[in-house]
Amino acid sequence: MTITLGDLSIRYVNLMLDIASEQGADTASLAEQFNLDHVLLNQPDGRISIPKFMRLGQQVIATTHLPQLGIVMGCRVQPSTLGLAGLTASCAPTMELALEDFVRFEPLTSKNARGHSQFKITGKRAISEFYSISPYNEFNYFIVDLALTTQLTLLRNITGQPLQPQRVLIEFPEPYYAEQYQHCFQCPIEFNAPTNALIFSTDILTTKTLQGNAITHQECRLVCEQKLAQLSKNLNLQERVMQEISPLLQTQTLTIEQVANRLDMPPWTLRRKLKQENLNFKDLLDDTRKALALIYLRDPQYSLGEIAYLLGFSYPNAFQRAFRRWQGVPPGEYRQTQL
Repeated sequence: MTITLGDLSIRYVNLMLDIASEQGADTASLAEQFNLDHVLLNQPDGRISIPKFMRLGQQVIATTHLPQLGIVMGCRVQPSTLGLAGLTASCAPTMELALEDFVRFEPLTSKNARGHSQFKITGKRAISEFYSISPYNEFNYFIVDLALTTQLTLLRNITGQPLQPQRVLIEFPEPYYAEQYQHCFQCPIEFNAPTNALIFSTDILTTKTLQGNAITHQECRLVCEQKLAQLSKNLNLQERVMQEISPLLQTQTLTIEQVANRLDMPPWTLRRKLKQENLNFKDLLDDTRKALALIYLRDPQYSLGEIAYLLGFSYPNAFQRAFRRWQGVPPGEYRQTQL
């Protein structure tokens, strides 16, 4: 099967190009460079791969000298930018339900092999967490910036309130444009944190939304659930298992039980289904690592050590041996043929 690092809605590309144009960039040349034709840019279900989106973002940052691109984009996002997911959240009766919608229906606007956002309540803290995309460098900071800023902007838009988190957690070190975060979030920012997250007091979860309507919200949720089910239906068992393995690769001891839990089925059921299709969990884990390794090696921003880490190998040498088994050559030699 074909496995990817993920993709996201073309709406984000249009927003990025709008901002680039305002900064004086030649967006026609950018669109041509990245094969973004008029049809794709205006396609309701249009998607762009995560690697291409990141390269486009890097190019826009370099062209416009706007390192805080992700923050600027996030502050401009509207519920409609998230399509049906955003419109569903906008008619949720409360902020808590809106946060649940953002997370639950995230795959309708973006999916990433690295993980899925989470919303959880711990004591008196409501935590909206964006998954890790480490290792970090100045080329992918804007992705985290965009994700966290987008969610806060949407919550402010749909409630009409100047909501402030108690804290914002960001995994990477403080960048040189750090003052831009304070302007947006207006709360303490913790860099080099163990996760990327917005931390709210649970007291504000009952905040009413401007367009909250319980009946309309139920109707919209039903449509989103149907679309989610269709996405899953389009995948066979092998694809579904490999899709769930991807974000777990950095887990110390990845087990079939973890994957079965993400697929919402008992482990014995998953084993039986795999056996019926002559599939083996260990082989699927190996196949997932191989497929992702071939993708990562085409991107020069990742070192071999970082790729080994991303694939869940304890040591770089283990990755080297596995890649020789897969391709018959060392990963460094394979990379030279791809760049």
